[in-house]
Amino acid sequence: MDKKKYFILLLPALIIGVILLYYLPASQSHNLLIVPIVFWIIYYTWIYIERKKGKIN
Repeated sequence: MDKKKYFILLLPALIIGVILLYYLPASQSHNLLIVPIVFWIIYYTWIYIERKKGKIN
């Protein structure tokens, strides 16, 4: 796990998650699950692209 990339993505994901938690109505709170899903998709895509380019072992 690349901690630098993880924390770079974690901060905006947490901020967006808290904002959505506060502003979404209770009937749409299930949409909050999109935030961690998108977080992990972006994280693993970033790792994959760097491995493909040969920057990570």
